[in-house]
Amino acid sequence: MDKFVSDQAAGLRRLLGQTGFQVITVMSGQQGAGKTAATANLAVALARSGRDVLIVDQAHNGRGATAALGLTPRYDVADVLAGRCPLEALLLAGPDNVQVLPLGGDFNKLGRLSERDQAWLAEAFNRLQCGVDVVLVDMEEATDPDALPLGLAASEIMVVLPPGTAAITQAYTLVKRLAQNFGKRRFRLLLNRMTSTEQAQAVARNFARTAEQYLGVAVDYLGYIPLDERLSRAGHLRTSVVDAFPVAQSTSQFRKLADGLLRWPQPPSLGSVGSVGGFMQRVIQGGRLVEACRRG
Repeated sequence: MDKFVSDQAAGLRRLLGQTGFQVITVMSGQQGAGKTAATANLAVALARSGRDVLIVDQAHNGRGATAALGLTPRYDVADVLAGRCPLEALLLAGPDNVQVLPLGGDFNKLGRLSERDQAWLAEAFNRLQCGVDVVLVDMEEATDPDALPLGLAASEIMVVLPPGTAAITQAYTLVKRLAQNFGKRRFRLLLNRMTSTEQAQAVARNFARTAEQYLGVAVDYLGYIPLDERLSRAGHLRTSVVDAFPVAQSTSQFRKLADGLLRWPQPPSLGSVGSVGGFMQRVIQGGRLVEACRRG
């Protein structure tokens, strides 16, 4: 039944011409925050709501969302540049028609490629036929925000924050660096492993107030994922909790999160792009800017 409803929604959306293109980079201030699980489960929940979803996995050897969904990468961008495979060979078919593009952890080095390789790669992505309307970028763990071409190209940044003073401090530092170094003024906050609604609201309220007061940025609270043993079990099974445990508390929250995301306003600069190629061209341009700043 879920598959039938999803197909109906996708068909109706295409018929009505709703082709907005949303790019969301999912980040965290520390390892083990639950960023990858959030990315994978949100992707499945969105797909079941009728969205065509692509996950861009930046982790080394597909250890991010690719592995979380039980997939194994065959190639990465280095193989494409070396001519060992076409770009299309990178794409993997995940559950519920979620597509996954494992890039490999060295993708941040694209700014160091020759201009010829950059131009060739940009054109290859532009030719990529991969019709999607939501791209979720699963950033590599502990990625230095000073080298974020993927983050620069995103229309939205979602910060996943687990409980704990250290986690809050590191997430705040991440937001601060992105605001100061790249001019990011708006962030989405997803709290993870919370024990109650009240706890989540208190953490979100304090975080948003502090960020607005001292950084001048807006932090929108999306909701929270509860501390749920079934979510951990799904992770060990290398599948989504949405598929493995449809009635779990965390499944319900991921569905609410997906429903809320469907109502996000489309950014004017990305709303008419409608292609992974356009996004990836901005990624490569971002890589050039980062490298130019380093040299400068």
